[in-house]
Amino acid sequence: MIIEGILTTQSADGAMHVSPIGPHVDRDQRHWTLKPFKSSHTYANLHAHPQAVFHVVDDGLLMVQSVLGFCNPPHGSPPAQFEPSVGWILAQACRALPLAIIAWDTSEERAIAQCQAGEWRELKPFWGWNRAAHSLLELAILLSRRHFLDPSLLQAEFEKHRIIVEKTAGDRELQALSLVRSALELPPL
Repeated sequence: MIIEGILTTQSADGAMHVSPIGPHVDRDQRHWTLKPFKSSHTYANLHAHPQAVFHVVDDGLLMVQSVLGFCNPPHGSPPAQFEPSVGWILAQACRALPLAIIAWDTSEERAIAQCQAGEWRELKPFWGWNRAAHSLLELAILLSRRHFLDPSLLQAEFEKHRIIVEKTAGDRELQALSLVRSALELPPL
């Protein structure tokens, strides 16, 4: 199964790098597999420092910002704390799971990193189910693939999810929707 979330890694200069990721994990959450593209900052960071923190979030805006790179320098980073034995922990996350890379397969375009999981850190209660947040998660995934998807598909999906977001959103979700619209270069309503 794939769980969508946000991964923090440490860059060469020690700064936090934030990226969305969907690790493969078994239902018992014992076996975690990351599949970063070898051309990505995430891969470079994991190769240099084989530890990361996977975050479960309930914030559609944070997810969209992570796709767009707004959580990384020079834009600024969300509040986080660095723990040397764990890594960077995002304050806005619900849960954080330290991961240590124990094996690599770099034979394909997407490297495969087998991970050993630490202990979950409970940071805040999960806020609850919200249709706008789920639509923003879907839009964030599409946004991360925008370079190889048909623009008409992206626009159609945006319109489908826009209706859901506008019906069920709060301020943060509406802000995230605006960021998605701008990133897809769609005209304002």
